[in-house]
Amino acid sequence: MANGSITLGAVATRASHIEVACSRCERLGRYRLSKRVASFGENSPMTALGAQITDCSKKNRPLRERCDVYYPGLSAIMSGDELASSDFM
Repeated sequence: MANGSITLGAVATRASHIEVACSRCERLGRYRLSKRVASFGENSPMTALGAQITDCSKKNRPLRERCDVYYPGLSAIMSGDELASSDFM
């Protein structure tokens, strides 16, 4: 963990892909973690990754209106829940 955050490298050791969604719109995507590690580095915190990969027209709006990226399967990946994380491998 970097500054208490889960790092991209830590997630990449447990899964090959990560699902990304937005709580304020219909945005949903799936990213290959090896490509994200190559682009942003293994020590990049997952909290920063969302801001780096989103291309949302709302990202420069006031905070309550901005894109709100989250990772639906992240807790299952990090907890080692084999049934849940198998969807990502």
